[in-house]
Amino acid sequence: MDDAVVVATRRGVVVHAGAARLEALRDELARRHTIRFRRFLERDLLERVQRDIDGGTFAPRADAGIAEELCLEANRANDVLTFVMNSPQMYELVRALTGCGEIKHFAGRIYRFDPRVPHHDSWHDDTSGGDKRAAGFSLNLSREIYRGGTFQIREKTKPEDVVEIENTGGGDAFLFRIAPELQHRVTSVDGVYAKTAYAGWFVEK
Repeated sequence: MDDAVVVATRRGVVVHAGAARLEALRDELARRHTIRFRRFLERDLLERVQRDIDGGTFAPRADAGIAEELCLEANRANDVLTFVMNSPQMYELVRALTGCGEIKHFAGRIYRFDPRVPHHDSWHDDTSGGDKRAAGFSLNLSREIYRGGTFQIREKTKPEDVVEIENTGGGDAFLFRIAPELQHRVTSVDGVYAKTAYAGWFVEK
């Protein structure tokens, strides 16, 4: 499904999917645990965010036992994307696709996997902590096509059956299920170019 399902612009978020398309996406999410949103971020908005990122500072961030990455410190790009992801249209779309309850907020960060800096992301399920995470979301903000950095998700009882997404298109995004029976990770980045992405969770009330 390559047509744009939802588009975030300077004027707001627009959902293009009708009832039949949403049903097909729900089925795909239930079967593969992840769905892609191509061209999620409109080109003008993507370029604005990338310029803000270029002027920002990345600092090492470690999530003990799970991941090590570079994380963008306070920056206008974070503010813009937080506003986009916490729009009523995004909440309604995610509820329609996942069947989750009322969404309280989206919590995200801009991170970077730079092949020149050691980093890792191990298998985990994102169910720890005090909040109830309904679904995860990742948006590619990279200027170049990076190598590696593949998102993988699998059922814990079927570790050999891995679903992968190569999300290298600028402004492309994907949604993925979070559940105790699932786990996911992002593979290492190698080559010349870094992977920069905005990722986080829709949190239920």
